[in-house]
Amino acid sequence: MRINLREPRYIVPIISILAVVILGVLLGQVISGFSYKISLILVLGVAIFLVTLINIDAGLFILILSMLLSPEIMLGRVPGRDVVVRIDDFLLAIITFAWLAKTAIYKKLALFIKTPLNKIISLYIFLCLISTLRGMALGYLVPAKGLFYLARYVEYFLLYILVANQIHSRKQIRFFLAVFFIVCALVSVYGMLQIPSGERVSAPFEGKGGEPNTFGGYLLFILCLAIGIYLQDVSPRMKMGLLVLSALIIFPFFYTLSRASYMGIIFSFLAMIVLSKKKFLLVSVMTALIIAGIMVKPEAVFSRVEYTFQKKQADLAKIFNIYLDPSSTARIVSWEQSFQIWKKNPLLGRGVAGTRFIDGQYILFLSELGILGFLAFLWLLWAVLKHSLDVRRKMEDELYKGLTLGFITGFIGLIIHAVTANTFILIRIMEPFWFIAGIIMILPTLKEEPLETNL
Repeated sequence: MRINLREPRYIVPIISILAVVILGVLLGQVISGFSYKISLILVLGVAIFLVTLINIDAGLFILILSMLLSPEIMLGRVPGRDVVVRIDDFLLAIITFAWLAKTAIYKKLALFIKTPLNKIISLYIFLCLISTLRGMALGYLVPAKGLFYLARYVEYFLLYILVANQIHSRKQIRFFLAVFFIVCALVSVYGMLQIPSGERVSAPFEGKGGEPNTFGGYLLFILCLAIGIYLQDVSPRMKMGLLVLSALIIFPFFYTLSRASYMGIIFSFLAMIVLSKKKFLLVSVMTALIIAGIMVKPEAVFSRVEYTFQKKQADLAKIFNIYLDPSSTARIVSWEQSFQIWKKNPLLGRGVAGTRFIDGQYILFLSELGILGFLAFLWLLWAVLKHSLDVRRKMEDELYKGLTLGFITGFIGLIIHAVTANTFILIRIMEPFWFIAGIIMILPTLKEEPLETNL
């Protein structure tokens, strides 16, 4: 029998063997010069590349596990912002490269599937690139830092496109959601174990001091997904699992002591009441939680909220005659300074990472990207919300309706969270967000499948 080496079933093994040989040689060259940790990462990278080349779903499964369970690597410190890479940065690059290689091998596979967000994402990335190149040319930013963070922004959208390309069945969606929820349950338990220490709760591998604000935003988003699905007519087994997950999330969420997350969850819940048919249930639960909170009155949580509002002091900022704490005052002062920086570069700003680090996504983007990039970012947010609402109206499947409800309300919560946090550039929030966004935007194109009775 004659073997055609150009057939995909033969090309994949050949490429895999060649990749192992070439990377093996490279590893042999570099292992002696680096620590065992770098060598281990390289070996794992090769293995994950080969696994993803054979089965992209397996690569995405590994990526979801890494989103909250991977350590960070400090590449260096530069004025205003550290250059920090996580293992999932490497994983996403490896998985994306494997996906591109597979699309090159299998001509029938689409490279960039059409979604409602493609054009606005392209415009937004283009303006980020132009703004950053301009900032580099004018000396506003360190080139390596600017390009690193620009690549981070692009990385999220590559994940979105990859997921949108890969999702083609209800079974996949259920599997990936299950992995997301299992990971969230694990990190929630980890968070609960931190509560007795008295420190603010944070996710694993966050380094010294942790990032409780980031963890709060992540928990907010996953909680909304869980509640959104729970409110639909899904199986009792699924409802029980989502109820347990929600209970696990609540305690570490409040003990992140993240005021941005508290504000976000309020708006998420209000949006859920507006969009869901089970308004009475939601209002009842919300009322019960408020009463329980007043009765139990967890000291750390109440102290954190009360600390925001201070007695009259000359050096504190005030809003409507309400004086804010020193932390909030410092944030407002930094916003004012950032606004002055923007006025000097109104159209294109100073470029990505071209200004000092500021706690506040909108004012940060205004100074970095100028009014053009800022408006493109707002347009992107609007497009995500608009098309998600359109998808929800089209869905008849209960799981899909619940998923879109959770995504929309979680997204609204993140929009509020971003007022005082850099939500839309935080990897531990944005990777889950854009992964689910890829699923949401592709839902209308999926073919109807017979529902399994136990689901």
